[in-house]
Amino acid sequence: MKKLFVKLRELFINIKVYFSRTASYVGMINTAMILFLLLSNLEKYNIDIDIQRWMVPIMILWVGFMILFGVLEEKLGFYGQEKSTLESKSPSWTKLFAKLDKIEKRLDKLEKKK
Repeated sequence: MKKLFVKLRELFINIKVYFSRTASYVGMINTAMILFLLLSNLEKYNIDIDIQRWMVPIMILWVGFMILFGVLEEKLGFYGQEKSTLESKSPSWTKLFAKLDKIEKRLDKLEKKK
């Protein structure tokens, strides 16, 4: 029973990881759809726009803005701080850091004996 649970848990986690990887691509498609809806609704406010003509240039500008925002986020240190915070709360990293601390203490003891 325990082996079955472990296998099902691993399968569920793998599916969840694949789903998370795909979510960013779905987000890009979703952005394009929202932009299309925004442009198509501008006519309700008496703004005449040719959607076929402006959809691609506006989408390119939007993607450029998103890339610029990502670069700025990394340059200003937000990405690094976010990753550091996430990793400090990760059980795997916590165990690894504890093992490294033990190794450092042993090395310090060996160096003091010399």
